[in-house]
Amino acid sequence: MRVDRLSSIAAQFDGVLLDQFGVLHDGRALYPGALEVLEGLKAADTPVAILTNSGKRTAANRERLLAMGIPRDTFTDVVTSGELAYHALMVGFETTGRAPYAFIVGTPGEDYGFDLVPTVDDPREADVLLFLGSDAPRTSLDAYRARLAGVRAPAICCNPDRWRITREGLQPGAGAIAELYEQMGGQVTWVGKPYPEIYLNACSELGGAARVLCIGDSAEHDVAGGRAAGLATMLVMTGVSAGLDGERVEPRPDYWMERLRW
Repeated sequence: MRVDRLSSIAAQFDGVLLDQFGVLHDGRALYPGALEVLEGLKAADTPVAILTNSGKRTAANRERLLAMGIPRDTFTDVVTSGELAYHALMVGFETTGRAPYAFIVGTPGEDYGFDLVPTVDDPREADVLLFLGSDAPRTSLDAYRARLAGVRAPAICCNPDRWRITREGLQPGAGAIAELYEQMGGQVTWVGKPYPEIYLNACSELGGAARVLCIGDSAEHDVAGGRAAGLATMLVMTGVSAGLDGERVEPRPDYWMERLRW
């Protein structure tokens, strides 16, 4: 069902899980109308948790949103796939008494917040591969294939998004590199949307809300994950869905909008 404004259906829900990249902002600046949506939901006393496939941990994502001008009192917190993956690694460390040596796949120089995880520069020496981000288009999928050839370490994909928004347009994301590694015979554990655990964590930020709406720009992740969790879904035709027909996407969302608007 197409809707023009979120305010037209907001009263049906008592909690919202809201994606950030491609919905609230493009990685550099807020989209027009994004702030009004958050302020409208706050005025309606509807709690909002930001739910994101980001290899970075919660604190970095929270600070990014604040730096873009989003007031801290318009969302309960940010739930990230990177935070879940980091805590899983720490639980493993507490169990074994030894942190695994990791090879990190991501953007060079980017701080993902995995500072307590020891790293190696050669993936063949790693106990685990961490797919946190992507250096595309500077590093192609063929280059990643060559780099990972012969590697047998298990991997954790901390950001299942196969596409990411860049200045050069949509480029392969961490999910695409992890998928490539699987095709090469690697074992990958996926953390984030559309998988169930992250929805349990995100819903815990909504104060027991029973009627929850998931809003995102990816049918593959936001709609599929929300539906699997038994939640209502809305697809916004920006970000990775820009240019697509909301009536034809699969899986079908309960609602869709051309852009996020209150």
